[in-house]
Amino acid sequence: MKNNSIKYIYIFSFFLLIGLTGCDDMLEAELPINELSSEVVYASDPTAEATINGIYQSMVTNTYYNSLHTILGQTSDELILKTQLSNVYTTNEMIDTDSSAGTMWTEFYKTIYNANNAIIGISGSKTLTPTKAKQWIAEAKFLRAYSYFYLTNLWGDVPLVLTTNIDETSLAPRNTQTEIYNQIILDLKEAATDLPADFSGYSAIRVRATKAAAHALLSRVYLYLGNWTEASDLATLVINDSSNYKIITGLTSTNSPFIADNKEAILQIPYSNVTYTYEGSALFSSSGTYMLRNGNTLFETGDARKTNWTGTTVAADGLTYTIPRKYKNSYTTTPVERSTILRLAELYLIRAEARVKLNDITGAQQDINVIRNRALLGNTTLTDSNQLLELIALERQRELFTENGHRWFDLKRTGKIDEVLSTTPGKIWASTDNLFPIPETARRSNPFLTQNLGYN
Repeated sequence: MKNNSIKYIYIFSFFLLIGLTGCDDMLEAELPINELSSEVVYASDPTAEATINGIYQSMVTNTYYNSLHTILGQTSDELILKTQLSNVYTTNEMIDTDSSAGTMWTEFYKTIYNANNAIIGISGSKTLTPTKAKQWIAEAKFLRAYSYFYLTNLWGDVPLVLTTNIDETSLAPRNTQTEIYNQIILDLKEAATDLPADFSGYSAIRVRATKAAAHALLSRVYLYLGNWTEASDLATLVINDSSNYKIITGLTSTNSPFIADNKEAILQIPYSNVTYTYEGSALFSSSGTYMLRNGNTLFETGDARKTNWTGTTVAADGLTYTIPRKYKNSYTTTPVERSTILRLAELYLIRAEARVKLNDITGAQQDINVIRNRALLGNTTLTDSNQLLELIALERQRELFTENGHRWFDLKRTGKIDEVLSTTPGKIWASTDNLFPIPETARRSNPFLTQNLGYN
């Protein structure tokens, strides 16, 4: 099974037609010619599996390969345009009619709808192989949890949709973040039970969820919730699975965590029929559309991440700045890279933070040093808990920059966002900016969707 030979069946669902898409006229549209009825899709193993593959492939969208990197990079203190011109993201003046934010909302709910459709359809089928059906349901639950993780961390309280019934979803009110997190945890626990232990059933291609993916995301969830023991224990489960996962060492352009199917990758998103990623070919290209705000001072001398994961550019003011360049491949270059959404390094940093909170200083130092040593930096000698937490935050900033909004979420969950962004040049910061505005199109279609504070 190779990326350039995979053929997916897409289910272009009428997802959340009224309340969540803002497209009332879709109700009168004809079904796409390649849309299959649920009875046909979930009648056989090949078509059922193709729909699951299709959900993953549908994630290769502007939201997943662009907005999570660039919008959240700009709303935090991470990215600024090379032109040095301000926009609504760099100044944190987003409005509810912002099309990019609205697209993110819609894309996440599309994934959720398609996951719900798969869960319901596969559960109701009597002709599928039982063991395969359980795995596919588990994959759909993982993808639903993944989407809800981002929705609730971007918008706070959001509608919790577990059905495809339009009568129930079209006027769905907002559920509390606690309710959303409870569902995320439930989905991930149930998914972990039935997901495969390795990638052997996926032809060794790391583009579908395993138990480790569920454990990794659940570890992150518990970190965000301050459940330190659970966060540490789940990170340990993945870290100890050394036959499947291992930190990449000796970083080079051809030996990195972003190469397809490398052992640090826990889950990657496939790009069909190409040998490059959008991140490497356009988004963070060598010409440098975006610059790291603190790139010239962020890294210690000799840090291999700066050497291998950044470049330089001359900005509009004539000065030289650091640009993100984690992904190297452009168009036809090889080896192939993939957009990476879960990788092992994050688990070491999660466990390090949890261990500090649990007063396991030695264990925390060991985890921090795995990341620092890979970057060719020396071991930390810090023993003070507060200093270690500051170091972990810094290492997260160095290790995870421009990846899936980590910096934005870290500032929020650690309570540092007001302190940092109120003093970041060019920001017009208000504490209510920590949540995005509920899209105007969604609120116009669904009067039960209240707006977040600061946007009325």
